Amino acid sequence: MPPLPAATPTASTPNKALHARLLRNGALNADPSAAAPLAAAAANSSLPYALSLLEAHPSTFSYNTTIRSLAHGPRPHLAVALYRSMLLNPLSNPNNYTYPPLLAACARLLLARSPKAAAPGTAVHASLFRRGLVSRDRFISASLLSFYAVAGDLPAAREVFDRSPPIQRDLPLWNSLLHAYLSQGLYTHVLHLSRQMPAADEVTLLALVSACAHLGALDTGRWAHAYYARTRRNTTRNLGTALVNMYMRCGDVESSWSVFRETLDKDVRMWSVMIAGLAVNGLPRDALDLFSEMKNIGIDPDSITMTSVLSACAHAGMVDEGKRFLSCMLVEYRVQPTIEHYGCVVDLLGRAGKLEEALALIKTVPFKADVVLWGALLVACRVHNNVDMGLMAAREILKLDPRHAGACVFLSNAYAADGKWDLVQEVRNSMKEHRIFKPPGSSIVELDGVVYEFLSGDHSHPQSDRIYAMLDEVCKTLRLKGHKPSIKEITFDIDEEDKEVCISQHSEKLALALGLISTRRGAVIRIVKNLRICEDCHSVMKIVSEVYDRFIVVRDRNRFHHFKNGSCSCLDYW
Repeated sequence: MPPLPAATPTASTPNKALHARLLRNGALNADPSAAAPLAAAAANSSLPYALSLLEAHPSTFSYNTTIRSLAHGPRPHLAVALYRSMLLNPLSNPNNYTYPPLLAACARLLLARSPKAAAPGTAVHASLFRRGLVSRDRFISASLLSFYAVAGDLPAAREVFDRSPPIQRDLPLWNSLLHAYLSQGLYTHVLHLSRQMPAADEVTLLALVSACAHLGALDTGRWAHAYYARTRRNTTRNLGTALVNMYMRCGDVESSWSVFRETLDKDVRMWSVMIAGLAVNGLPRDALDLFSEMKNIGIDPDSITMTSVLSACAHAGMVDEGKRFLSCMLVEYRVQPTIEHYGCVVDLLGRAGKLEEALALIKTVPFKADVVLWGALLVACRVHNNVDMGLMAAREILKLDPRHAGACVFLSNAYAADGKWDLVQEVRNSMKEHRIFKPPGSSIVELDGVVYEFLSGDHSHPQSDRIYAMLDEVCKTLRLKGHKPSIKEITFDIDEEDKEVCISQHSEKLALALGLISTRRGAVIRIVKNLRICEDCHSVMKIVSEVYDRFIVVRDRNRFHHFKNGSCSCLDYW
C-alpha cells in the first residue's frame, strides 16, 4: 500500500499543547477516540501529524471524523487514501458512519474531473456490498445515489433507489433521485417523478422549477410556486431566483416581475437573471433601466450581470451602448472582460450587419478566439448572407472543433445555395463518416399541465389526424393572406413543391396546430424550440396570431418571440 501523500502545512497549526495535556492526564490511553477532534482539525493542514495521531490512538470514530474533515476539505482524494489506511488497521473497522462522507469525497473528485475518479466510488460501493451495509442505512443510500448521479450513471442511481427498503425512501432520498435526473437534462422525467413523491420541500421545488424552466412548462411551474406559497411564509432567495428564471424562460414576464419585487433579500444573481430575462423577452430598454436601478441601490454588478447587459444591447441593436459597456467595464464596474463578453459584442455587431467590425474585434481580443466567437460571426454571416466570410468562419471553427455540426451544415448549405451538389454530398458523407449529426429540430408545447414534443413531420401524437387537418386549414388561410412559403432554407435537391411540404411540417408548426385545436380564441400558446426559429415559421406565427386571435410565445435557442395581433416583439430583428 503506497503511503499517504504529505500535506503542505498551512497557517492553521495542530493544537499540540492540547495533545500534550491529553497525553499527560492519560485521557488518550483511556479513550483513543479522544484523538478524533485533534486528528480532524490537523488533517487538512498537517496530514503527517494527523496520521501519527491515528496510528498511535486508532479508533473507528477517530478515522471517521478525520475522513469527514478531509472529504469536505480542499483535497478530497486524501479522504479516499485515509480510508485505505483504515482498512489496514485491525483496530478500526469501517461502519455506516464511514461511508457517506467518503462517497461525498468521491463525488467531489468526479466534479473536479479527476482522472479515473469514478473508480474509488465503485470500489467503495463494492466494499459496502461485502459488509452488508448497502440497504441498511438511508444516509448511505442517499450518498450512493448522489455519487452515481454525479457520475452520470442514472441506471445505477435508480437501482440504488429501487433497492432501498420503502421505509428508507424519505424526502432526501427522493430529492437525490430527482436531482439525478435534473443533472442529466431529463426534464420530463423530473416532472413525472415529482408527481410520484409523497411530499415536497424547497429542494424538491428547486429541481421542479428548474425543469419547468427548461421545458417551458408554465402550468407546472405555477403549481410549484402556489404549493410553496401555501406551505411557506416568504420566498427564499434561491427559490425566488429560480422562479424568476422559470417565469422568464416561459415568457411570463409579469409573473417574473411579481416574484422579483416580492423577494426582499435580492442578491446580484437575482438581479442578473431578471436583466437577462427582460433582454431575451424583447424588453432590452427595461433591462438597462433595471441595471441602472441595481447600481443606484448599491449592488455591484458581476461578470454575469455584464453578460446580461451586453445581451440586452445585442437584442435591441444598441451598438454604441454595447461597445461603451465593454470599454468601461473594468474601470467603471471593476469587472474584467472575459471572452464571453467579447462574444456578446461580436454578436451585437453581427446582428447589426457590421460584419467587418465584428471580424476585426475577433482578431484583436486579448484571448485566443474560440468556437463561441467564431460561431457568433458565423450566425451573423448566415443572417446577412455573407457567404465568403461565413465560409472563412466555418473553417476557423472546424480547426478548433473538427466535429462542429453547425460549421459543417453551413458549408453544406453554402454549397447547396450555389448548386454545388457534389460538394454538398462530400460534406454530408464526411459528417456520416465521422458521426457528426445536426440535432433535429424539436418543439415542446404544454397544455393542461402535460408536455408534448414534436419533431418535423411527426405523426406520433394521438390526435395526429386533427393536427394535420388544422395545418391544412392554416395553409389555406395563409394563401388567402398572400403568404408565400420561404423555402430558401431548405437545401435538399428536391423540387419546390416538396420543399413547401417539408417546411409546412416544421415542429413548431405542429406544436402550434395542437395548440390551436386545444385552446379557445384569445388563449396563450407557448412553444419551446431547440433551434433558431426559421423565417417561414416566424412569418406564419405572426399571421396566425392575428387571424386566430391567439397570443403565441415561442422560445427558440436565442430569444423569445411574443406574437400578437400580427406582429412580433422582436420587431423582425433576431
